[in-house]
Amino acid sequence: MTAGDGPGTPADDGGNEGDDPDDGRERPDDGRFERGRTIELFDRLDDVRARLAESTGLLLCTDFDGTLAPITDDPDESGITPANDEALRALAERENVAIAVISGRGAEDVAARVGIPEFAYAGNHGLELTRKGGTTTHPIAAERAERIEALLADLAERLADVDGVVFENKGVSGTVHYRGVNSTDVSRVESAVEAAFAEHGDGLERSSGKEIVEIGPAIPWDKGRVISLLNEDIPRGWVSAYLGDDTTDETAFRALGEEGISVFVGSEDETAAQYRVPDPDGVARFFDWLAGEGAAALASDPSTAGR
Repeated sequence: MTAGDGPGTPADDGGNEGDDPDDGRERPDDGRFERGRTIELFDRLDDVRARLAESTGLLLCTDFDGTLAPITDDPDESGITPANDEALRALAERENVAIAVISGRGAEDVAARVGIPEFAYAGNHGLELTRKGGTTTHPIAAERAERIEALLADLAERLADVDGVVFENKGVSGTVHYRGVNSTDVSRVESAVEAAFAEHGDGLERSSGKEIVEIGPAIPWDKGRVISLLNEDIPRGWVSAYLGDDTTDETAFRALGEEGISVFVGSEDETAAQYRVPDPDGVARFFDWLAGEGAAALASDPSTAGR
């Protein structure tokens, strides 16, 4: 099932059942939502199964790089792992599972790399959204695309003699990758970014990730807001999940809060996610479980969801 193609809940209809943390539903007092106590996912699959049993469907949202695909020095070489590809295709066959990929890549780029057209794709951290057969772009982001192009061109000139730096123009955002840069040149990259922003950064902002600098329009939009937008389209009684590996995914984890299922991919200590898996292989293992036991646990009777 495609995210957004099921019977949607109108935005003015009060949102999804369970959006209010004070809705009277009992929660397991197991500490899984206590910040600083992110739990190994495979130690607590019973908790996830219980959460699914309260729900009639699942909106599964996932990052791409570092989650579905290993991190690579060259972003053009990144590809979904065969195990994740197989597991996602199995999940897509479930009528009560909808899937969305939310990435810092452009929507067209990430859709081509996943290769399953029925999914929803949010590119550029949600500034582009492809679903229901069409793509929408945030209008302010579109207006500022030329500024990003100019800033990246300036950076390319300033860092022309630095080996290993990669500049990625994604239209409404850009990324500077310095994973392949010699450690002695990292400070040059950082200084060049500062100088380029001083000259071309009006109306733009930057954020840091895993040896990258993300450049985009200075507007209040992020992966968490995309999650909230997608949640408006799912039926009442469904639960949402998100998996991601980087700092830009933290807004999605926080947007889900206690009502959703959030999984950090990696070993960093600080995250708002409830659970963690070590790497994309762990993601595939979880997806396999979801396609079998997890999806089977979903409540078949909408009247029992949330009890």
